[in-house]
Amino acid sequence: MPFQHHTRKQTLVEPHLIQKEMLWSDSMNPADATIKELYNFVKKRKEIWIRCKGGAREWLLIDAKPGRVWNESFVGPAQFVPAIIGVFLDKAWSTNGDPAPVAGNFLAVNEIGGGTILRCLGAAAEDWVAMHTGGNYPVQLIKSPHSKLTANLVQTDEVFMLIGLVGSGNLETGNGAAWTMPDDGIWVDYDTDVDNQLHFVCRSGGVSSAVPIGAPSEGHSTVTLMVSDNWDKVDCILNGTIMYTHTGTLPSAQLKPIAMIGSHTTAHKDLHLHDYRLIFDRGL
Repeated sequence: MPFQHHTRKQTLVEPHLIQKEMLWSDSMNPADATIKELYNFVKKRKEIWIRCKGGAREWLLIDAKPGRVWNESFVGPAQFVPAIIGVFLDKAWSTNGDPAPVAGNFLAVNEIGGGTILRCLGAAAEDWVAMHTGGNYPVQLIKSPHSKLTANLVQTDEVFMLIGLVGSGNLETGNGAAWTMPDDGIWVDYDTDVDNQLHFVCRSGGVSSAVPIGAPSEGHSTVTLMVSDNWDKVDCILNGTIMYTHTGTLPSAQLKPIAMIGSHTTAHKDLHLHDYRLIFDRGL
């Protein structure tokens, strides 16, 4: 039977709050816990966290009340018209690319839990396609976003890819133009014209901090970008392990979720998208 472990801590500074934490595990050892529920006295909210299944088994936030919690399961039909993509998915997504997206850029993944294939058709070298929230940039890092996506980069040769949160500066938002690196954001990218490594990037005002975090793994990987409660650092968690913590300059621009894939050659490239979650503070 599951065990509950309770801890209670009295703070010694104003506002003299009591923080309560409950852990659930299959043993009497709190270190084995897989679920925890707590009151976050910085954010003034109740939170539920789960432990990652792999790697160092870091904790991931899955619910916050009060707070904004966006989920996307990417369960869609085999084909759809990009302009009405939101009819079929949990959220209303926009698309753009070079050339302009067509139904063939978006396919269903017949896997447990669903999923969508974001496909660069590769009609010409340097073609690309992206899914995002259009002209809506709903979050700033001051809102401590936690962005989590499970994805599978199927082809790892002659390809470029980006997933994360980006701002509008220098972002290509039309169709038929080359992909450009956004001036602001936090993301994980991969570009075989650079090297064979994934990179965690924190970029502000066109200045980047880019850290290699390893080669893409075969099959599905889960990437979480977790901004601290005081928005003074960003953890990049890959498959349950913190790969890097950025503590330097953070972008202040409004950001939006995005997934992009492109091809350096005339061959299609696929990025499978599964189970996206974005949690951040309520209020303007």
